[in-house]
Amino acid sequence: MKPVEETNLPSILKGVFFMDGNPLPDDCITMYNLEWDAENNTLLLPVFGELQWTFHNTILGRLLLISSWLSQFTYEIQFEDKTLTKSQIIPLAFGIPIPKWIINATMCQDENSPNGDTWQRKNIWLGVIPGIGDYTLRRIVDENGNYTSAFNDMLAKVENECLVVARNSIQENVRVEYESAGRVN
Repeated sequence: MKPVEETNLPSILKGVFFMDGNPLPDDCITMYNLEWDAENNTLLLPVFGELQWTFHNTILGRLLLISSWLSQFTYEIQFEDKTLTKSQIIPLAFGIPIPKWIINATMCQDENSPNGDTWQRKNIWLGVIPGIGDYTLRRIVDENGNYTSAFNDMLAKVENECLVVARNSIQENVRVEYESAGRVN
């Protein structure tokens, strides 16, 4: 989960982040290699993107990875202003935005973390049900590739192995998976 190409991503969003408390079978994300829309304070974060997201190495993790890839599941993160402290997250499936009345997702920088190391991810479902799927987003690797203080905490909470999209095609992903298992030359 390293930067492959330089983009105009703001420093506050650079690094690798751990989804601490996330009830779904995925653990880490990075926003590297994505183009920042400075005019609209917006970032498109594809869950299925190459080296963007890690998933549990379980049946549920594989199902989430495959379903996100098939639906081209993406988050559009729209920040309120240039301070980049509060954002509305719009999930898109098949390129279609999921309405706010179904899920109203937000990401707000923690008051005690002005450098962007900690964010609160909140959800309101069906306009009235809060708290389901909420978690804390913690930066575990900074923009210079250094581990943060949250890194060891993350290691204590996640499995040693994870799944990640290595290439953005089924044939390439299957080949990479078999090669890493030592089944293909």
